[in-house]
Amino acid sequence: MDIISIKNLEIYAYHGVMPEENAVGQRFDISVDMYVDYSSATLNDNIRETVDYGEVCRKIKEFVETNTYNLIETLAERLAERILLSYNAIDKIVIEVKKPWAPVHLPIETVSVTIERGWHTVYLSLGSNMGDREEHIDKAVEALDDCFGVQLLKVSDYIETAPVGNIDQDDFINCAVMIRTLLEPHRLLDMLQGIEKDDGRTREVHWGPRTIDIDIILYDEIIMADPHLVIPHTEAVNREFVLKPLAQIAPYALHPVYRKTILQLYKEYLDKAGVSCLSSGYDSGFESIDMLEINEETRIAFFGVEGSYSQQAMEDFFGESGYDSYALPKFTDVMEAVGNGDADYGVLPIENSSTGGITDIYDHIHEYDIYIVGEQIVRIEHALLGLKGSRMEDIRKIYTHNQAIRQCAAFLEAHPYIQAVPVSSTATGALKVVNDGDKTKAAIAAKRAASVYGLEVLKSAINEQDNNSTRFVIISGKKQYVRNAGRISISFETRHESGALYKILSHFYNYGINLEKIESRPVRDRNWEYRFFVDIAGNLGMQCVNNALAEVNEVSDNLVIIGNY
Repeated sequence: MDIISIKNLEIYAYHGVMPEENAVGQRFDISVDMYVDYSSATLNDNIRETVDYGEVCRKIKEFVETNTYNLIETLAERLAERILLSYNAIDKIVIEVKKPWAPVHLPIETVSVTIERGWHTVYLSLGSNMGDREEHIDKAVEALDDCFGVQLLKVSDYIETAPVGNIDQDDFINCAVMIRTLLEPHRLLDMLQGIEKDDGRTREVHWGPRTIDIDIILYDEIIMADPHLVIPHTEAVNREFVLKPLAQIAPYALHPVYRKTILQLYKEYLDKAGVSCLSSGYDSGFESIDMLEINEETRIAFFGVEGSYSQQAMEDFFGESGYDSYALPKFTDVMEAVGNGDADYGVLPIENSSTGGITDIYDHIHEYDIYIVGEQIVRIEHALLGLKGSRMEDIRKIYTHNQAIRQCAAFLEAHPYIQAVPVSSTATGALKVVNDGDKTKAAIAAKRAASVYGLEVLKSAINEQDNNSTRFVIISGKKQYVRNAGRISISFETRHESGALYKILSHFYNYGINLEKIESRPVRDRNWEYRFFVDIAGNLGMQCVNNALAEVNEVSDNLVIIGNY
């Protein structure tokens, strides 16, 4: 930059801490260096294209004479603001205020302070997802334009984007703003938070809904971090809602950490996310409904027999009456009944809190046209059930499901003379004990099975963990989801290349979607190939979910949406 200098402008004025300084006055010498670009003025020899230093001298004299400050530091600060706000051509100013008659009562030539102030180029990101979102952003932009020491230079188009972090909220309207400001970073932050507060912004929930959110993305080429402020914004390069509007108004602004332009960073983001999918999203084919349809003609098939945990899950989810229900002995029987329309819904166990996923469900779920539309958690408390009059010490065989055998391993190890025999369900084991009529035989099942089959509870709570629960899923033959559904189950296969699974899962991170569970199962008839079953938080009506699924579909094989519930 070029410099216009004014040296030791003498002014008699009234500044100082001592009362007599304000009353009697004294001499001040003001020096100013103004950083401007006067190349155009020299080319055209036109004073209107530079700064008239004579006019500046008169403004300095008027300001210093008509104001009174205790500190010459304050005088220098206010004078710098006055000059910078009066002349847009001045990019930076250095002011020295000398006080040669300072009352220090010692032989000194002068006392002085020097400050350097200037305009800073700042890029902000604004977002709102509450109420009239565009109105909130409009108000914030107007408030910025009205702030002292701020000049509004550019505002991007408004774009709609999905929330990040806490995704159980409405989509955002976002934009980017370029300003020029005299405010230092922390003063600017205070001012922005004041605008947020005036518009009703609260901060009770991290990443929660916001009337208005204003973040400093870039401030000149400053790199700084303290407990209150980090510049540049650390997550900006991972957020489409920041990069897309910012690339519109400042494509060649340089990121001081990555030493790349915003346009370069945005293109890298698109390459990583898969640019072809960003606009279209993923069409799952699922229909959004208000609630599942249940009436007296609804048929529900549950796994096992009467008295099973599956029946309990069904009654907990649908209620104990108002529909027609029946039991089927195998997982695949329930799946087939729902898939071919014999049943409207099915109830199956899919995961236990202590023993993990039930692999048979995962292995067969793709063989039928079925979708998960709900889930029910049932607390599991296994009891040892025997014929009336039988004693625990007489028991030599126990019939139950494999999962129950694993969940009651400690009990069985403590009774090595008892043989555990797996059957298709816990309630099936109870029924076998009744049919065999042998007092040396018992079942591990729910207490409700004892009342259903007339058995006696020989010992309660024999499972290892007292917080043991099983997650049951409700399946349907229709591709539907209830509007407030919050979990999505998908499956896919990875390609034979390095980092294939990482590339797939990274898309959920990029869109701020939480992974809740992941299982892998061998693909049948294909040695050493695996299908992954993943549960993610979200809803098929959310933009971020469909964008992420579109990206996953591009880099995986055989993506299937199993359900949203």
